[in-house]
Amino acid sequence: MKNIVICLLFLSLGLGAQAADWESSATVTTSAGELHYRMAGSGKPLVLLHGYTGYSHQWQAFLSEFVDDYKVIAIDLPGHGQSSKLGASFIVADAATGVWEVMDHLGVKQIHGVGYSAGGMTLLQMALLQPSRVQAMVLASSAYSVPGAAPRELFETLPQGYQQDLLRNHGGDMDKIRAMLGASFLAEMNIESLRDLKTPTLLLSGDRDESFPLPVVVETYAALPDARLWIVPGIGHALFWPWGGSADLARQFPPDVLRFFREIE
Repeated sequence: MKNIVICLLFLSLGLGAQAADWESSATVTTSAGELHYRMAGSGKPLVLLHGYTGYSHQWQAFLSEFVDDYKVIAIDLPGHGQSSKLGASFIVADAATGVWEVMDHLGVKQIHGVGYSAGGMTLLQMALLQPSRVQAMVLASSAYSVPGAAPRELFETLPQGYQQDLLRNHGGDMDKIRAMLGASFLAEMNIESLRDLKTPTLLLSGDRDESFPLPVVVETYAALPDARLWIVPGIGHALFWPWGGSADLARQFPPDVLRFFREIE
């Protein structure tokens, strides 16, 4: 049975919570390049996947909420953070395969997952590739498809704050940043492939998301057999992040994710 939740929130900026620390990190050679990961906590594996131009460390803001119940594994997607530089394209299927190879390296058989934006697409592709290994997933500001290709950008034309974020996220590596900004984004999932995917899924979307507009999120929700849809009025793509998101949603998101995972177990 499907549920749609519309959540009313007051907008404010910043996450504000005391963050836990990562306990270990390493890099694994995969078919998608060198992929870096960070880990903390104990229990069932919970994979966290950031969005395009982000990096794994940004999940630290939520770490203290998850580490008591899960072994948190946050991965730098191909071309991001401390993972190796992208080639001409970011290919979602390749990223998904690479993350599974990291899981194989760690001896992880099954996962729960949370993915934001491109990380959500990667998580959805992971479930399509190996459905028995994904016990439940949360897709935040994400869907099976991106309506329209984002224009390629030059670093010098970006707002100064965004430039600073990119330099921080990717260790000041300008070759990596330029490759990321210039890469094509390729996702080849189709809506029909979702109809047999029985993985319990929670989709979270702001009704003003400019990257994944509500119609494509609803289309994704309608195609998945066991999905819930959480729509947040008045919020765009940033959702719970401090660069334009809601601090109230940032506080609400982790306990609601944990509640969802408990409900489907």
